[in-house]
Amino acid sequence: MKIKAFFRLVRVYNLLIVLLAGFIAFNLSGLCGSPLPFFKFIIPIILLAAFSNSFNDFMDASLDRDAHPDRPIPKGDITIKEARIFNIVLGILIFACSFLFSKFTTQVIFLIGFFLAILYDIYFKKVCFVGNLIVSLLTSFPFLLLAIEIGNFSLMWYPVLCAILYNLIREALKDTEDFPNDSKYSYKTLPFYLKEKGVKIYATFLLFALILSTVFAYRFTFHSPVFMAYMIILWIVLGLRLWREKSFSKLSVYFKEFMIFVLLGFWLGGAL
Repeated sequence: MKIKAFFRLVRVYNLLIVLLAGFIAFNLSGLCGSPLPFFKFIIPIILLAAFSNSFNDFMDASLDRDAHPDRPIPKGDITIKEARIFNIVLGILIFACSFLFSKFTTQVIFLIGFFLAILYDIYFKKVCFVGNLIVSLLTSFPFLLLAIEIGNFSLMWYPVLCAILYNLIREALKDTEDFPNDSKYSYKTLPFYLKEKGVKIYATFLLFALILSTVFAYRFTFHSPVFMAYMIILWIVLGLRLWREKSFSKLSVYFKEFMIFVLLGFWLGGAL
C-alpha cells in the first residue's frame, strides 16, 4: 500500500521522537499554554525530519539494494520518480513553513539546516565526522530553535549539547554497522580510520563528556539530585551495553530506542 510505504520512507518513529522532543522543549521553557504556538513551532521541524529521512533513502537507493533491501525504494514499493516528487513537495512545504517561526534568525538557521540536510546526502555523508556532526546538529533543532525563538539558552543548553553528543555516538555506530557496504562506494567515515574498537573508544569518550555535562547541569541549571542520578545511570548503562554488545547493528537500534529515556531525563530535570 502506497501510503504505508511513504510512512516508512519518512520513518514515522523518528518523527514521533521529534514531536516528543518538541513537547519536552516547550515544557522546559514553560510555554505549555495554547497548543497553537507549539504546532506552529514543531510542524516545520517535523517536515524537515521527514525530508531528511526521505531524501536520504532517495539518494541511497542503489546502496540500499545491498545494505537495506527492505526499505521502500529498493523493495519497489516506491519508485525513484515518486520519491523525487515527494521530496520536492516536502522541500516546498519546508520553505513555506519556515515563516511560521516568529524570529528572522530562527528562520535563517532553520533554512540553513534544510540546505545542510541536502548537502549531507549529496556529499558530506561520505566525509569522516562532518556528516555525523550535521545530523547531530539537526537532531538538536527542537531545543536549539526554541532557545533562539524565546531568546533564552539558560535551560536549553543541556538538551542541545546532549542531543549533539548522543547523536554523534549513534551516527558513529550506524556508520560502523554500514561500513562493509559503504566502503564499496568509497565512504571514508569514522570506522575507516578508527576501526571497530576505535569507534567504541570514541563513543566512550563522548559518554564521559555527557556525564560531565550532566554534573555541570546539576550544579548550575536543574539542581535536582534525582535528575543527576537518573541521567548518570543512563549514560553508564549505555556505556556498559556499548562494550558488552558485539553487534553494531544491535547497538544502533539500542541507542535509537534509548532516545526516549534520554528525553524523559530532560523532562525530569525541568519538572523537579
